[in-house]
Amino acid sequence: MDKTTMFTLTYGIFIAAVEEGGKMNGCIINTAVQSTSDPVRMNVTMMKENLTTQMIKKKGSLTVSVLSLDAPLDLIRLFGMRSGREYSKFDEIEYKTDKQGNPYMGKNTIAYMSLIVRSILDLDTHYLFICDVVEGEKTETGQPMTYADYRALKSGKVIEIDNYNDVPDKKTYVCTVCHYVYDGDVPFEELPEDWTCPVCNQPKSVFLAE
Repeated sequence: MDKTTMFTLTYGIFIAAVEEGGKMNGCIINTAVQSTSDPVRMNVTMMKENLTTQMIKKKGSLTVSVLSLDAPLDLIRLFGMRSGREYSKFDEIEYKTDKQGNPYMGKNTIAYMSLIVRSILDLDTHYLFICDVVEGEKTETGQPMTYADYRALKSGKVIEIDNYNDVPDKKTYVCTVCHYVYDGDVPFEELPEDWTCPVCNQPKSVFLAE
């Protein structure tokens, strides 16, 4: 098997975080994906040996913060290269907490989700947490950082960031089932009621305005 084929898959860069037993901890992950839209569920895969993973498994909840493209590499180093067993990662950064008391990032992110673990699959070296999304909020405007972006930034390359603030107030509509983005010339509100998503054939009612 050519393992480099796996490099063609796309990933995001996220911070998974939890508070358990009076201690807060978090770590960088790249596998957090939506699995269903009704109910809204996500799958999160994490290494078993990570302290954050063990705390999440014990508490049964977590937050996922979506890092923005302009997030500093020092933030990724803090959560990706330092162990919470030896260092309190949240002492020097700004954060908020969800209703479960789990911390999430407000700065250098574009959104956060609050998750309740419903089931856990043992994947040998990792756990797959199957979670209900119980909270979610956009934190800042911007572009999400991908794993490819991170590797480019780490090597010293400059990533061009679109200036969302210069874009006029124009709503975009996204299918909550397949994530198709409607960008047609006809305003979405004026599409006929029997119009359906060209990708998954779902009705207009499943689209959300961003």
